[in-house]
Amino acid sequence: MRTALERLILLGLLLACIGYFCREILIRIRLVRCGTQDDARWDRPWERLIHMTVKVASQTCAMRNRPVVGLLHALVFWGFVLFSVATLNQVIGAFVRDFSLLGHNRLNTLWFIAVDWIALLTMIGVAGLAIRRYLMRPEGLIRPQPLSPPWHSAAVLALIFGLMATYLLGQGVEGLAAGKFFVPGLPFTPVAAGLFSGLEPAAWAGWSRLLWWLHILMVLGFLLLIPQSKHLHLLAGPVNLFFRSRRPLGFLHKSDFDKSEEFGATRLTQLPWKALLDFMSCVDCGRCQDVCPAYQSGKPLSPKAVMMHLRKQLLEEKTTLLRGESPCQPIMAQWVTPEELWACTTCGACMQVCPVMNEHIPTLVELRRAQVMMASAFPVELNPAFRGLETNANPWNIGAHERARWSEGLAVPLMAERGEAEYLWFVGCAGAFDDRGKQSSRALAKILIAAGVDFAILGTEEKCCGDPARRSGNEYVAQMLAEENVAVLSRYRFKRVLTACPHGYHMIKNEYEAFGGRFEVVHHSELIAELLRSGRIKIGDVSKRIVYHDSCYLGRYNGIYQAPRQVLKAVQGGPCMEMPRHGNQSFCCGAGGGRMFMEEGVGERINRLRLAEAEAIGAEQVATACPFCLSMLADASQEREGGTGPQVLDIAQLVAQRMDGSMS
Repeated sequence: MRTALERLILLGLLLACIGYFCREILIRIRLVRCGTQDDARWDRPWERLIHMTVKVASQTCAMRNRPVVGLLHALVFWGFVLFSVATLNQVIGAFVRDFSLLGHNRLNTLWFIAVDWIALLTMIGVAGLAIRRYLMRPEGLIRPQPLSPPWHSAAVLALIFGLMATYLLGQGVEGLAAGKFFVPGLPFTPVAAGLFSGLEPAAWAGWSRLLWWLHILMVLGFLLLIPQSKHLHLLAGPVNLFFRSRRPLGFLHKSDFDKSEEFGATRLTQLPWKALLDFMSCVDCGRCQDVCPAYQSGKPLSPKAVMMHLRKQLLEEKTTLLRGESPCQPIMAQWVTPEELWACTTCGACMQVCPVMNEHIPTLVELRRAQVMMASAFPVELNPAFRGLETNANPWNIGAHERARWSEGLAVPLMAERGEAEYLWFVGCAGAFDDRGKQSSRALAKILIAAGVDFAILGTEEKCCGDPARRSGNEYVAQMLAEENVAVLSRYRFKRVLTACPHGYHMIKNEYEAFGGRFEVVHHSELIAELLRSGRIKIGDVSKRIVYHDSCYLGRYNGIYQAPRQVLKAVQGGPCMEMPRHGNQSFCCGAGGGRMFMEEGVGERINRLRLAEAEAIGAEQVATACPFCLSMLADASQEREGGTGPQVLDIAQLVAQRMDGSMS
């Protein structure tokens, strides 16, 4: 029990600090609610709650990709949460004599023995994080410059360390003064008490009171600091995990052109509320920029910086927003630059590694939509692609009558002539018009014919799947193409849509449903692997050093990692080589998000960085399962002096070569 004056002071401080904390949190909730509606976030609440609880309690979200740092963070988090029982005992104990939240029993004894360990482990975790942040100084924590004052992180670490230290020291000196410890068998409190054993007994009470007040003031310091710093993620992060997208990674919502005259987002209030919650939840850990191909190749884009800048704008505009008015500044006026916006390849690596599951890509695409459809402000290189998509339904702007010319000399049937087939092969624009893509298409056609697969193509009826338009912000054209393709596909009878392009695979499988099209889609790597397993095609293996490059849209977006590797295992009679970054940690080729049709004028070319990984491990051939990756990596290989880089081929070409010893 504290004195009457101490209790009065404590009560006043508690009311003031808790009142301030609640006020600031409510302001941030109101700011998040300024965004547009997103009703898809409330489905399956119990499943969402379980997912959130498991992720937060296990701290796997922090330990993934950074196991050592994640473990240190987990020690601090677990210690902070579990230590709350001891803190409540100290606060309530100021008003209620001999108070114990768990009672005075064996459980209480075991709990406080555990708390002694928790305090020590938490201090170790804090020390490790401090060494990393202030001595090792990883790039992800110092670039770009954090928007929060640099002392915020130091203050939080110091407060957590101080909480644990003042608890152990306070319990130790209190035990000396009382002649016994709060519970018997404590492992570290007696050690802390030894620091005071040489003092006069009269001094113990004074030290006990001082350490108790220091501990309480540190607890109150958290209430003041958390809402104003990046450590708001302690509260916003779990909420963000609850409201995570249950759609495939990078899924984009359909714009409703009938209900609005403004498209995309020029102002914060035009973004979904979940995007505003993302900004509040950002941990400032730098994981996203560590894997971002734009950032790693020297482009201006840092996904972390985008989140932080938009959070800063949200807080700076809070007075205006809370009055129900529009933000004073458009996002692109100061907070996000065009160079940042158009550097994104939409590879999805940032979203995959984010510990609080922020959704960077949908936010960037909403900004692109406004720039394209409202401001007509986009890279000039996209003009030919947009014109081609509008006039000839392909970004190469080649007439539709040329769509099936790649198949001349092969017995490739048209769906219009047959009306039905087991597989409707959606060839895609690259497979029909790009020179390298056409070679891959011919190779796949040979495989299908040799295996006796029942398939047909749309030919001149096919249009671009819409991915290049959609990811580069031209949503109107993307929707037009999607609706026309759905109408054509719905006229025919087939079991599966076959595509060799992961971008088309993702669009047709995951995003055409919004346009009335539900189709079972198979990627050509899956079908070829199935044909090899069943013996419908037979190939001879070859002892080449082949490395496989994972396409972002095939692997990270849709989880197809094994099928291409199974094909390559058959091709060379054993597992393929792997680059340092492979599987779900693969590095982008640089073509996604419409970047296939834009130039890289800043930093290093992403495709050259990726090819360098293959060269570093001595690969003779690079296998791809995406026509965009094929084109980008083949370009990088040809740019080597004398064209001496590894040969880049689609897996269909590698299989066709082994079937007949030639490639045409």
